[in-house]
Amino acid sequence: MFKPWRNLDDLKDNCDTYAEAYEKAKLHLTEALQYHEKVQELQKVFENAKQLVQQVDEELQQKIGIQNIEAGEAMQDFRDLGEKIDNIDVSEIIAKLNADQLRVFDRVIDTVRSKDSILRLYVSGEGGTGKSFLIKTIKCWIKHNLNKDTALAAPTDIAAFNIDGLTVLQLLQLPVEHGQTSKYKPLSNHVLNVLRTELKEVVLFVIDEVSIISNLVLMYIHFRLTEIFDTNDVEDGWFNKKHILLFGDLLQLPPVREDCIFAQLSNDNISKCIGSLTAINLWSTLFHYDKLTINMRQREDDTYRQLLSRIRIGTLTTTDRVVLENRKIIFKGDSLESRLKELCDFINNCSSDAVCLLPARHMCDALNTAMLSRIDSKEILLIAKDTIDCTLYLKKKVLKVLSNNDDDNSKTAGLSKIIVIKIGAKVMIRRNIDATLGLVNGTIATVVSVVQDISTDCVEKIKLLLPSGLEYLIERVNVKFEVVDKAFVVRKQFPLCLSYEITIHKSQGLSLQTAVIDIGNSIFNYGQSYVALSRVTTVEGLNLINFDPSKVTADEKAIDEYNRL
Repeated sequence: MFKPWRNLDDLKDNCDTYAEAYEKAKLHLTEALQYHEKVQELQKVFENAKQLVQQVDEELQQKIGIQNIEAGEAMQDFRDLGEKIDNIDVSEIIAKLNADQLRVFDRVIDTVRSKDSILRLYVSGEGGTGKSFLIKTIKCWIKHNLNKDTALAAPTDIAAFNIDGLTVLQLLQLPVEHGQTSKYKPLSNHVLNVLRTELKEVVLFVIDEVSIISNLVLMYIHFRLTEIFDTNDVEDGWFNKKHILLFGDLLQLPPVREDCIFAQLSNDNISKCIGSLTAINLWSTLFHYDKLTINMRQREDDTYRQLLSRIRIGTLTTTDRVVLENRKIIFKGDSLESRLKELCDFINNCSSDAVCLLPARHMCDALNTAMLSRIDSKEILLIAKDTIDCTLYLKKKVLKVLSNNDDDNSKTAGLSKIIVIKIGAKVMIRRNIDATLGLVNGTIATVVSVVQDISTDCVEKIKLLLPSGLEYLIERVNVKFEVVDKAFVVRKQFPLCLSYEITIHKSQGLSLQTAVIDIGNSIFNYGQSYVALSRVTTVEGLNLINFDPSKVTADEKAIDEYNRL
């Protein structure tokens, strides 16, 4: 017989019967049961929290991985572009500087060599004053004489390509959000180490086309340099005490959606984007001013140069209007379709290096489609392969956003879902592939042939003819971009787009022999007409689709700033 594990009298709890003891304890038993259920609920909550933390950690590691890849690619481009000056005779290119350029060159070099001062200089100059050549000369001198690096950057791909540099966003891995102002986002230690390693020998940062750089981006550049080199607490540590040289014309195109570089930061941007109560105006507080005045681009056509100087400040004489009216293409048809056909005929009859500059992207798309239809070969569809990386409940939303963004590759890292090409089509490379061969973002090439998978007819490689005469096979690239918060897409696509034209905005910094330009009623911004017209070296190379004198305008605030300087 088993013995009870406890005294049965204890179960009565000083009651006469077991039933009375049960009734007495029933309330406590109910509370105990509820407590047990709450413990189970808490355990579930803790388990869910653990899973969420793990998911966030995985996403964070994923983002760090993406940032590492992007930073690594940018620094590889930085190294490759640096090697392009190894065989240049520095004394030879210095001898080609005009008196104006040489004065600025000496000022920059004297300060960089000095240990007692820091260069913070803005050099202005209207289109064609030789800023790009001066930048190249400064970079070569520093490399050959000091064995140090110069980092060159510009706000747009083509402007960066024009000076053998990177975009500002790429070089410093600055945040970018399409359609809205980005908040400043510190980098992970992994990415910072990548940038520190490659930029440690840089003594001078040069930024071209500063009219497109906003006051917020200038502040972000300061933040990033102090973050990379850990100089937040250093006295007078602006821009990590690096030499900063800015080039550009404030009367050219302004920043998109943001304030000009010389404007005081708004309280809203200081609060939302910087997370501060106040901020100084870096431009007016730190930078000195110099100016290039000798026009090199239009030096063979002084009449056109003087016309451009007047347009730059928003004025036109009667003679100027007549000159520009005489450069208009004469269209015979009245309908949009017939005029587009005539325009395509005109472009086909132009020299092979002619570029069409249009105010808006939708106009570019229409012309690209029309020009492509003129090629007899069959259409080749390049369809991107997308892999969605997100939780299941977000997938439907991601697919909808992707569908809405099919016509706007600025929201899909510059790679379209569907690209239509033909053999013989003119295309632009949208990614840096090999800087030493000229395969960089902004290079225009011609499609020679394609390599297809026999079983699927899927295009695997495309052979391009580069301006240098070199033929090169390119493959698809993988790009990862965020569609909505915590939802990513990996897009595998060829880094190409049709390039029978470019927007005026992207043309800033180029020098062209022949251009077909629209400066009619579609012009929507200060300086747009001036930027387009000043790309061309002579009036004989200018061909106008439309011309509206009322669209020749200049920003009065920029003129006021020049007067202050």
